[in-house]
Amino acid sequence: MTDLTRRLAALPAPRRAQFLARLREFAEAVAGRGPTPRGDTGPTPLSYAQQNLWFFDHPVPNGPASGTPLCLRLRGALDLDALRSALAAVVARHDTLRSQIVEREGGLMQVVATEVPVSLPVVEAEGDDHGQPLAAARALVVERAGEPFDLSRMPAWRAVLVRVAVDDHLFLFDVPTVLCDAPSRILLLRELAVFYRASESGDAAQPPGLPVQYGDYAIWQRGRLDSGELDQRAAYWRDKLAGVEVVEFPTDRPRAEVRTFAVAGGSFTVGHEAMERAGELARAVDASLSDVLVAAFFALLHRYCGVDDLVIGSPDAHLRPAAVASLIGLFTDLRVLRADVSGDPAFRELVQRVARVSAEAHEQGGLPLRTLTDVADPVVDPSRAPLFQIVFGVESTESTESTPGLPGIATSQEAVPAGTSPFDMRWTLTEQSAAGVDASLAITYNTGLFDAGSVARFARHYDALLHALTAAPDAPLSAAGMLSPAEREFLAQAAMGPVRPVRESTIVEEFEARVQEAPESVAVVVAGRETSYAELNARANRLAALLRERSVGPGARVGLCLRRSLDVVTAILAVLKAGAAYVPLDTTHPSGRVAEIAADAEVRVVLAHAEAGRAVSEVAVPVVVLDDVRGELAALPEGNPPLAAQPGDVAYVIYTSGSTGKPKGVLLEHRGVVNFTDSTRDLFDLTSADRVLGFASVTFDVSVFEIFSALLTGARLCLATDDERLSVDRLQSLMVQAGITVIDLPPTVLPLLAPEKFTALRIAFVGGEAFSGELVNRWNPGRRLFNGYGPTECTVTMIVEECQGTWDASPPIGLPMANHIAHVLDGDLRQVPVGVPGELVIGGAGLARGYLNREELNAEKFLADPFGTAPGGRLYRTGDLVKRLPDGRLVFLGRIDQQVKIRGLRIELGDVESALTGFEGIGPVSVQAWSDDSGDRHLVGYLTGVTAEHVPAVREHVRALLPSYMIPSFFVVLDELPLTSSGKVDRRRLPPPDLSRAGTATGTGGTPLTETERRLLRDVLVPLLHNERIGVHDDFFLAGGNSLKAVQLMSTIRRRFGVEIAPGEFFASPSAAHLAAAVDAAQAARSMRRVDDGDPLDAPADPPGPEAVRAPVVIRAAGPAQVVLLHPSGGELFCYVPLSRALGGEIGVTGFAADPRDADAAPAEAMAATAARIARSLVEGGLLASCCLAGWSYGGVLAFEVARQIEQKTGERPSVVLLDAAYDEDAEPLDEATVRRRFVHDVARLNGHDGPEVTAVLNDPDAGTADIRETLTGLGVELELTGQELARRFATFRSSALSQQEYRPPTPYGGPVTLVTAGPNPAMEEQWRAVCTGPFRAESVPGDHYTLFTAPALSRVVAAIEETLRA
Repeated sequence: MTDLTRRLAALPAPRRAQFLARLREFAEAVAGRGPTPRGDTGPTPLSYAQQNLWFFDHPVPNGPASGTPLCLRLRGALDLDALRSALAAVVARHDTLRSQIVEREGGLMQVVATEVPVSLPVVEAEGDDHGQPLAAARALVVERAGEPFDLSRMPAWRAVLVRVAVDDHLFLFDVPTVLCDAPSRILLLRELAVFYRASESGDAAQPPGLPVQYGDYAIWQRGRLDSGELDQRAAYWRDKLAGVEVVEFPTDRPRAEVRTFAVAGGSFTVGHEAMERAGELARAVDASLSDVLVAAFFALLHRYCGVDDLVIGSPDAHLRPAAVASLIGLFTDLRVLRADVSGDPAFRELVQRVARVSAEAHEQGGLPLRTLTDVADPVVDPSRAPLFQIVFGVESTESTESTPGLPGIATSQEAVPAGTSPFDMRWTLTEQSAAGVDASLAITYNTGLFDAGSVARFARHYDALLHALTAAPDAPLSAAGMLSPAEREFLAQAAMGPVRPVRESTIVEEFEARVQEAPESVAVVVAGRETSYAELNARANRLAALLRERSVGPGARVGLCLRRSLDVVTAILAVLKAGAAYVPLDTTHPSGRVAEIAADAEVRVVLAHAEAGRAVSEVAVPVVVLDDVRGELAALPEGNPPLAAQPGDVAYVIYTSGSTGKPKGVLLEHRGVVNFTDSTRDLFDLTSADRVLGFASVTFDVSVFEIFSALLTGARLCLATDDERLSVDRLQSLMVQAGITVIDLPPTVLPLLAPEKFTALRIAFVGGEAFSGELVNRWNPGRRLFNGYGPTECTVTMIVEECQGTWDASPPIGLPMANHIAHVLDGDLRQVPVGVPGELVIGGAGLARGYLNREELNAEKFLADPFGTAPGGRLYRTGDLVKRLPDGRLVFLGRIDQQVKIRGLRIELGDVESALTGFEGIGPVSVQAWSDDSGDRHLVGYLTGVTAEHVPAVREHVRALLPSYMIPSFFVVLDELPLTSSGKVDRRRLPPPDLSRAGTATGTGGTPLTETERRLLRDVLVPLLHNERIGVHDDFFLAGGNSLKAVQLMSTIRRRFGVEIAPGEFFASPSAAHLAAAVDAAQAARSMRRVDDGDPLDAPADPPGPEAVRAPVVIRAAGPAQVVLLHPSGGELFCYVPLSRALGGEIGVTGFAADPRDADAAPAEAMAATAARIARSLVEGGLLASCCLAGWSYGGVLAFEVARQIEQKTGERPSVVLLDAAYDEDAEPLDEATVRRRFVHDVARLNGHDGPEVTAVLNDPDAGTADIRETLTGLGVELELTGQELARRFATFRSSALSQQEYRPPTPYGGPVTLVTAGPNPAMEEQWRAVCTGPFRAESVPGDHYTLFTAPALSRVVAAIEETLRA
């Protein structure tokens, strides 16, 4: 306690409070006075605003820098020399315009030149009349502004004068934003006008002097917060940004794999009425106008993205101290705003929420965004900026007041978009310049993601939404409309298919008409046997008569459980002729499920074949076995019975599986089938000459298309038998021999066929699931290919797209068919704009009557049409997610209830599946999200056509195509994907990843386990991991192992099997199978040595001498880049397994474990001696050009010393990555008790134990003297190590700790060094900066010293190492 604090503590409480208050006032006054001159123009660090912008602008070294282009149109007699002179004077006055940003040892610095050359080239615009040169001049300005900046050059800005005419010029002054923000441009213009006037008149301009420069400001700003305040603010943002999710704003194109920076801009207006009401609302709730406008923007994002948790960036223009009021520079910083829009609040409430968030963000500001990224730890995605991708800001009219003019020159600003930007979009709304004047809105957007038309639509919707929200601020957000009448009309028209009369007819009427027209034409072909229309009709009539005898009539339902034969078609027609509806039953389904469906459908009778007896064995109603009634049928009348069904009667009931697993029956009517058949006849130009393939199961509604598009058109139905459906060769042969002209096949079947063989095929109808553009390109040459969409609830298909030409991606599903409607709606059943995902809600002539006996579900899914557009007045909620393109077509995005989000990032499973299908030889694949026992979600890839041995290659294949967060965590190899009867992947039957298979039975390919494998599993791994189900091929670490357990495993193997397994064997494949093989090989080699040497005790070789070269352990095979890992204080390398696995596949990994000789050296000499042996090994082995040394804790210090010695001996300077490593951490010498306590703590943490009792060990006197094993046992740590092994491990730890304390780098190191700390650690950073003369970079990751190799820190560590290797 100092004298001052003692005196302060002695004061009475009121006096002390008064004194502290005055002290705070004084400190605030000093801070308010702002920076003071530093007295030189030497290099200075970047300001926080510069550092933040650089962070976004430069995700990779030498990335493009965004600019702030200023373009003036100057009309009049321009004095070119005076303009040049004025520009030179402004540049000479402001350091920022003479600055370059360079990488120095201390990080990024801005270096000011005393003077820079100021050139103003004049370019003549091309063109004959005045309009052409002006257009050419503007195009040239945009082209120049689009060029990237090189901030290491001097000057960093560029200027050009484009002559349109003798008295008309465009003046472009383009400066990097990191040196000059938008408000500073007004200052620049004012001074340019002052100096121009002075130069033109010959007077010496005398603007007020500048007391400080921007570098003074940067230094002052960095000194305002002490370390305690920085830590407090970091803690605030860690809490504030916890669980932050990416805002997935709908784009016109998919993102590239890495960020792109090319941008364009648009200028729009926001109506003055809305702006004035926004101001009134701001005053009413004691908020700023900016808060109201930002809240409206959050409402827009909510509408477009469909989520409640939203994050954007927003400029925070700090109030400039008076000393820098006249400075040009970057004073506008970016802050993070996270808003909660949940609960459908009133707009007034949302404004208040945003006002609180904004005030807190301002109060807790002053931290670099890199620090915020560290604490938030978002998923690393190279395709987008971290934290936020959209910026919305409000500028006052003061910063955009009328352009200062040059004397005698009509001066106006020209809008020029910046050429690059790190953000997806940046919105800048400028307040009204006067009452009754609209506000201006500028939007800069990434051209790789958005089209100009889309951005204009965003602006219109913001304007409309602001009008609606401010007009009724107490209404819920959902009540505010943003679509214009024209948009609503377009969406309504796009939702409607062509309209034509719906014929009031039935399937039976239409079929009998075809029979009447061509009775001898072939109707059905099955297994080569042809049946005419007349014969089919007669067979159906006889069976209908039998059904009537069995009390089947109008309104009844009949089950059909039949093999694929002529009887199926006959039975369908017979049921319909009896006036009943048919209910298809699958002959392969379990009898319980068949009985469940038959009971739910209340079928009157079931028609079956004899071989379906097992399937119908539990059905409670009469079963008519057709094989048994052939004679009875022959005696029944074959003439057409009276028409028994009406157009509105149910024709069939198809059961689909619901989300609960309980099947639900969909009721479809005759009228819908007739309308659908009429539509397909028109769409496909079907005639009686067509031959339609019957492939689909009758339990799937595509069979309705196949059967009735043929039979109601007079065409031929070629019904594939079960054998033909299940054999690609037979199916292909059938299609060729039958001359099939029309098919409707699922996308899982088409890739298996050879389209070039089907010369007669003219129509290929594909649907059920999304399919690739490559599939289209294979199948559409020489024929018409259609993508079809339609749930069972709307008669087969109701949206189609003809896929002509060449496709790069999956085609859209298209537009509604005749007499159908397809809306895209939000959760409140409102139309969503073009491009915005929403639920597909459909209706039309084919809409089902509903679900059988499911009134609650009917009320949920079938609803009255609120738009008055659907025939019949009803709509159906499909649960499918789609978006509408600007031309009205629809794109299928997936199921709403199956959206996948992993760690805050939404993932389109189709994108991952598409990447997997590119692997050579792979079959159909599926990717699903799976949750483990702790609730964490992972991606699982299901593969066919490959073996388990291919999985590593598959993983590397997708690693090259997808960002890391989209790569499946697990792969499951299957013989085939389980399919539903409709040919879709049956997701419910996909097995979970089997991480802990029963450790029994078999090894590779079903072979029995070897004796060593069995012993290793039963006696070693199961007890060690407490996992009874571990399998012989399971990965040790995925089955519950960690680095310390790996040490125990190797020790136990040594004791149990009498052999030493090289660490490299473990790293090659840490599975029981591989380790058992290594044990067997080692034992065989030992036996051979015994025979050769005659040594029954198998005495070990002599220990290596003190100068013996140490060989590194190969953790992962060498690649073009190499990471060398140095052991931590525990001496082993197993802690690095997560790191080695996470590094890119092209990176080889080796490591050096502790050598027993290290513990014999004196602490003061040990580090240098250990490093010398390792350095010698590396030098003699040859260092790769791309190589880095890395180490955690003690290993980092050792890596530094190894690199330093290599530099001393060879001049080479390998990169070094220090992972939370420091030397000389303790002020006092380490005693034995402290070392023992730290060893216990280290072992406990490495074994996965944490908590107060573990931390308390560090300060427990008893732990410093007690038996180490007993202390560990008390903490719940059971070690499978002998006393000798534990003592040896402690000796290594002790030697490492003491040598780490004694070590001082003898000389600085000149190579590149990266320091990664667990949390901010300025002391550690400062320690290393002092001994590094080469490039030095420091960053912190979330977590503590022992969590560096677990998520979320691991991804950051990997990124640091990979970036070091690239550099």
